[in-house]
Amino acid sequence: MKNVSDGRRTGWLRVMLLLALLGGCAAPHGYKVSYYYTQTDDGITLALRRYEPDKIALETNPVILCHGFSYNLMFWDLAEQVSLPRYLAEAGYDVWSLSLRGAAPSSQPFNSALRKLTHFHIDPEMLKTLQKRLTDVKMTDWSVDDHIRYDIPAALRLVRDKTQARRVHWIGHSMGGMIMFAYLGQSSGEQVDAIKSFVAVAVPMTVFHPLNDPFQFLLDSEPAMNIGSRVVGSSAPATLGVLFGDLGMPLDRLFYNGPNLSDDVLRRLFQQAEEDIATSQFRQLMQMVRTERFMSLDRSLDYTGALSRVRQPAYLLCGSVDNMATVGAVQYAYRQIQSPIKEYRLFGRINSQRNDYGHNDLVIGKNVRREVYPTILDWLKKFPRSLQESELLLQPRPLEAGNPAPAAKP
Repeated sequence: MKNVSDGRRTGWLRVMLLLALLGGCAAPHGYKVSYYYTQTDDGITLALRRYEPDKIALETNPVILCHGFSYNLMFWDLAEQVSLPRYLAEAGYDVWSLSLRGAAPSSQPFNSALRKLTHFHIDPEMLKTLQKRLTDVKMTDWSVDDHIRYDIPAALRLVRDKTQARRVHWIGHSMGGMIMFAYLGQSSGEQVDAIKSFVAVAVPMTVFHPLNDPFQFLLDSEPAMNIGSRVVGSSAPATLGVLFGDLGMPLDRLFYNGPNLSDDVLRRLFQQAEEDIATSQFRQLMQMVRTERFMSLDRSLDYTGALSRVRQPAYLLCGSVDNMATVGAVQYAYRQIQSPIKEYRLFGRINSQRNDYGHNDLVIGKNVRREVYPTILDWLKKFPRSLQESELLLQPRPLEAGNPAPAAKP
């Protein structure tokens, strides 16, 4: 009996020790999801989706996520296993996903909003702001320059105001990173200092010649695509993507590596995140394809040439089979920027990842939660909030006028 009793006592001690150890582990943060709206200096409404932890880690700065060409803020949150904002919020970061102008639920042409119905997607937040859409009918075109000149400053103002943080991290995918490189290359002083660090996910600042097959197909198809986008919108093929998944079209190879995306996530991408590209946006993209330079619409500013003025800490991620932000293009940007602290990482089988990564795969690929996201979190942890920034937390926050409106978790 004594041996049995001792065995039970030992068992209970082991259970208590295990519970104590588990209790000492850092549990994931809970968080709430809300929408905020702000106005740009030229009168455009921008939407940001906030993932606010129940307890924001004191050593962290807010994070802004910015999507690329033809997508909206839902690009970052298509499913639990491919949601960078939820992953970072669980780690205690206050995360804000931005929709640039032209992407729902920010200001966009009314026709673009109606096309969502053909994707079999009714965005509750878009319906809430349907009255505002009627005023967006005058919005027919916008350029990448507008994102740089107006959208970035407006997003920074809102996030810094609501969080009382002096500096933020910017994580940009594709065009969402291109505009930040351009912003840093054209700005100075307080504008640049507001960026604590920059994570450039699959960001092309040049397109080298000779062109790869997908880019050559894009160039050859330019006249037809111009006509098609004016008649039915550039997002029209998304309807077929929702129904059939990977269509194997030549242009799709610019955006993803099919074997590295689950069919469910790919269909959600077409359904929830796809947006129309504006005429001027497309002109700038094709200008870059032809000239190897990312420039302003009027060609007065060479954003590629201004890379040498970038000095903020920067982490550049690249996919091994990315046909949009090719390995050579990302390496070129890495060499050109003058950031004292910078890192470059290639994701693919060559570096022991499970699959080769394409353009979108670095955000929504099958294994991003264990292969890509941890490297981004590790990067952010290298730049904790400084003492001076922490002191701002002691200041009272301004009253919020009627927002945010809670959003249900998908």
